[in-house]
Amino acid sequence: MDLNLTGEGKVKFIENQDLFSSVKVIFDTRTDDEERTKWLEARTNTIGGSEIGSIAGYNKYGSALTVFNEKLGLGKKFEGNIHTLFGNRMEPVIREWIQEDFEKDIKIKLNTYEYPYMMVDKEIEYFSANIDGIGILEDSYTYWENRDTGEILYIPKGEMFGLEIKTGSEFLKKMWAGEEIPDSYYCQCQWYMGVTGLKYFLIIYFLGKEVKWKVVPRSEDDIKALREIGKNFWENYILTKTPPAPTGNPKETEDINYQQKLSDDSEINITDSKLTQYKSVSDEIKELETKKEQLKQEIFLEMGNNKKGSDGSFKISRFEVKKDKLDTKTLKEKYPVTYSAILNGQTEFVNLKITQCK
Repeated sequence: MDLNLTGEGKVKFIENQDLFSSVKVIFDTRTDDEERTKWLEARTNTIGGSEIGSIAGYNKYGSALTVFNEKLGLGKKFEGNIHTLFGNRMEPVIREWIQEDFEKDIKIKLNTYEYPYMMVDKEIEYFSANIDGIGILEDSYTYWENRDTGEILYIPKGEMFGLEIKTGSEFLKKMWAGEEIPDSYYCQCQWYMGVTGLKYFLIIYFLGKEVKWKVVPRSEDDIKALREIGKNFWENYILTKTPPAPTGNPKETEDINYQQKLSDDSEINITDSKLTQYKSVSDEIKELETKKEQLKQEIFLEMGNNKKGSDGSFKISRFEVKKDKLDTKTLKEKYPVTYSAILNGQTEFVNLKITQCK
């Protein structure tokens, strides 16, 4: 198949919009025309790979309810942060770096490309994909699928596969230990393979100062399950505008508070003894926190001046942490201009108090 390559440098653009027979190209992400803007503004249009993990319950930063709120404009719109900005800026660089690092480590030449198109599934047009790139190897690549079981798989020479690029702190290395891949990222790759028909994804992660990668092979069972979850979410919640039940995810609380104005002083009846249950759970947590603190005190007394200890099942290490305390009240009173200059927004939250009915 003719890729129709354009561009300069090591990473070229694939311009062939018929690359995947199972998709319809909606727009070129490099353009900023009226059609693209109109499509993006319709927040109820599709389910993307970055959302399916939340809908399926595999993302601690989101849920089916938070995606529902985002689609219907019922939550505070995410404007990005320093982490997403860093990730977006690093993507082109990592697409180039992986070529060098892969060949150096594996001794196989890897060609990476950008595929700058937003795609939707021809079968179910509210399933979408916008992948970070495409890779093609000049020789077959054998890799460990599972070191514990000794399972080995391979990507054939010339096979086209997807690229998914992630960036993060070195503190997140535990998430990627061994053959581990964070669940939400695994769901994202399977979703993209379900839409495009690709058989493999190379998930590339940049943690701290290192670029590493893992292969995610296509799983028909997982793709089928995710598509069923996506279809159920769309038909039973989005189309009917019926919110999914909350799951306890903190982002859900943020969205609920965003939707409510706290303008009505009248008292309503809370069903199913939820306040009683909330009070009971809160009391249990306090008791457990006290027990936890007591255990810490007993451990510290046994350790004396030692920094490390073990009970045979777990290890402990102690270290001192010092933090500067800022007297914001004095700063605001004596140096109001400086206070205003360094103020980084306000934290908003809704507090609650539960008392016994008389």
